[in-house]
Amino acid sequence: MSVTLLWYFAKRTPKFIIILLNFITIFLTIFLLVGCYNEQNNSTFLVKYQFNKDSSFYPVIQNSFTATGNNKTQGLDDIIIRSGYMGVCIDNVPHNYNLQGQNLESVCYPRKNISNTPLYNDLVIELSGSKSVNSTTTTKSKTSLNILKLAQVTSVNVIHPYILIATIILTIIQFITVSYTTVPGLPFKYPIEKFTLILSLTLTLVWGMGATWVHIGVHSAVKFIPEASMQIIKVKKGKKAASMTWFAFAFFVVISCISLFTEWQANRTGDVEPEEIMKNKNKYETNNDDNYNYHYYSSDGSVYGTKA
Repeated sequence: MSVTLLWYFAKRTPKFIIILLNFITIFLTIFLLVGCYNEQNNSTFLVKYQFNKDSSFYPVIQNSFTATGNNKTQGLDDIIIRSGYMGVCIDNVPHNYNLQGQNLESVCYPRKNISNTPLYNDLVIELSGSKSVNSTTTTKSKTSLNILKLAQVTSVNVIHPYILIATIILTIIQFITVSYTTVPGLPFKYPIEKFTLILSLTLTLVWGMGATWVHIGVHSAVKFIPEASMQIIKVKKGKKAASMTWFAFAFFVVISCISLFTEWQANRTGDVEPEEIMKNKNKYETNNDDNYNYHYYSSDGSVYGTKA
């Protein structure tokens, strides 16, 4: 009994490895999705924004938050904003700022509900300048810069969570199908194994595109926004989220390779599940019974025998 049990587990070791990697990938992708959705997961961010204190415009930023003559917005230049898939988290809020009726140091908002908050309007920086119309007259112009709006645009318009959500759903389905095929005695294992193989390849392709999309979006923000804001805003990518993204993709690649190798080995050795063997055996015996009943003699199947 112990030898049979060991042989059972040894024969299905690739499937157990796939189940383990599937289980890890489900948690990786779920934690990646809920990053910055609440304060407990604000460390799993894609992009971090904050004002650059080394910029020559930093005194202008400080003056813009103290120009109102009160202490409401003073200290907002130290704010840190983290952007994730489902939300935006704000840290280092000054104690003098009344945030949601409380003196909170950090808060997280859903990615599409930021523009309705008072903090969204208070973080607008007005940059005044002058524009020459001709040699005798000039007109003054104002340009606004909102660091919180940049974080919202990153989560809403640049990095979408829909590919990640689809990946999580397909990964859960794959976990169920692989677990189903490891249980002995269950029907329809052969078509489910084929479906699982196709699903593993599809997941690798889908999340490969999703990981590439996120990589391009994050690195574009890191390279483009500081230059576009005249080095006023400093941008940093989230290393934890990036590691989780590419580890999940690596696990999908390993799962696909194991599935392809298992399928190739089964076709090469003719290894078929017992229920498939019994099905083919019963079909063969049924055909033999039919031949036995209706063609007992070799002449029974001929035209002469029928006429006779």
